[in-house]
Amino acid sequence: MQNNSNLTANLEIGLNIIENITTGMYRDSLVVFRECIQNSCDQIDQAVEIGLLAPGEGQVEIWIGDDGHSVSVEDNATGINASEFKRAMYSIGVSSKPRGKAKGFRGIGHWCGLGYCKTLVFTAKAKGENVESIMTCDAEKIRAMMDEYNTHTAYYTVAEALEATTAFSENKVNGVDKHYFKVEMLGISNLHSELCHLQQVKEYLSFVAPVGYANTFRFRNAIHKHAEDISQPIQEYNVSVNGERIFKKYTPSFTTSKGDDTITSVDFKDFRDDNGNIVAWLWFGISRFQGVIKKDNPMRGIRLRTQNIQIGDDNALQKLFNEDRGQHYFVGEVFAIAEGLIPNSQRDYYNANDTRSLFEHLLSDFFNDELSRIYKAGSAINSKYDKIQKVAKIEAEISSVRSSGAEITEEQLNKLERAKKEAETATQELDKIRQKTASKIDNSEFGTYDVVVNEIIKRNDKERTNTLPSKPKKVIKPVEQSQPTILPTSIVKEKSDKLISLSKVCKIIRKFAESSIADAMIAKIEEELD
Repeated sequence: MQNNSNLTANLEIGLNIIENITTGMYRDSLVVFRECIQNSCDQIDQAVEIGLLAPGEGQVEIWIGDDGHSVSVEDNATGINASEFKRAMYSIGVSSKPRGKAKGFRGIGHWCGLGYCKTLVFTAKAKGENVESIMTCDAEKIRAMMDEYNTHTAYYTVAEALEATTAFSENKVNGVDKHYFKVEMLGISNLHSELCHLQQVKEYLSFVAPVGYANTFRFRNAIHKHAEDISQPIQEYNVSVNGERIFKKYTPSFTTSKGDDTITSVDFKDFRDDNGNIVAWLWFGISRFQGVIKKDNPMRGIRLRTQNIQIGDDNALQKLFNEDRGQHYFVGEVFAIAEGLIPNSQRDYYNANDTRSLFEHLLSDFFNDELSRIYKAGSAINSKYDKIQKVAKIEAEISSVRSSGAEITEEQLNKLERAKKEAETATQELDKIRQKTASKIDNSEFGTYDVVVNEIIKRNDKERTNTLPSKPKKVIKPVEQSQPTILPTSIVKEKSDKLISLSKVCKIIRKFAESSIADAMIAKIEEELD
């Protein structure tokens, strides 16, 4: 058997491995921020664990330069000892972080800015030292070497490329107790100007970064309480951009394809394996579910998170819905908990394994049963209330016509009559739904669907109660002005008196007037005497 040590002693790793794990892996330049932040958060956790920081003291500060071509990301975590700095910075794909527990664990995140700037600078200082260590990388040169390597005009190993493009130095600093790590990207190209677009960066981080909910999102306390009740507290960090702290940009109000809507409460679902171990948990907002949330709303959809860092984009869970539209009726988050759910290298989903299969099975069943029934029921319930409101709208139109002195058409009256019949049917159907869900809740036989549908009904009852008709009224047909009928004054006394004999009056009217005119006159008399 051949001695493997003889082979590994001469092992060479070509330069394109760096391209594969940097520019080849990170297609969206904004992921630079996510990679840097997750590394910083891991170091903050370590700093808290060893007592270097108190809980809540950790900070990640992002600064976008006024020149529009520079960015820095700095944390106040452990830093790196001067004696270990070069080894740590030259380590590529090497990490001691535990897989499934740490946020970053592949040892490549600090290199992700290599493809977007001219110069990449790393600066670190550990507590107790009076020097800071600096590594400067000529990113533009290493990219040129990659091009030469890939076009077969030159051959470079990773070691040769790093030696040719990096330089190390030290600076003496005041403040022996300071500790930090900083990544700087200098000379960012115009092709990646989004890295220096302040608002775009803040919008991106407001959903991707492991930050807290804005104070204006009044359901944040309920979400945190549920997480604590199941012993899965949400990890939140202080991340700022140019001095402004970033929060998740969830709001109660949003616009749907059928008008404005509002979250009035939140509900939860825990996903567990056969042994009762939690795999993931979900919160979602309860609204009217009257239509899909508009595409321009960045919070639409149920987002996927691991350790409070977003996985993929707002459509990461889209494939688990049988209907494409299903995902976009909701606002919410799934927090993946199981250690077997390992984010893939692009962090847009998880590596394939048995845990992922279980995760997908549990979520898919819930999405296509409970959540599917919820948004379909919400749509149907809102449609019924719309039918009820339609009556008032048509009556107002007819009243306006009558007030103007114009003639009310038969078509308008027929339209009103149809609307009233539809409203009556809708009212009866709503009563059945209301009674059914209330009964299930009273008897503790309810599920998520029943709770949410009950909320939708109660909200509509409260907000649209004045539009509910008790019973469709009799339609009054128009009097044809060309054939007026004058009643003898001896038949009816003044308005304040009762009818001499209503039945007798009706007979007389029907005797002397055409049927349509007689019906209108009798209805008018009844109205006046009520």
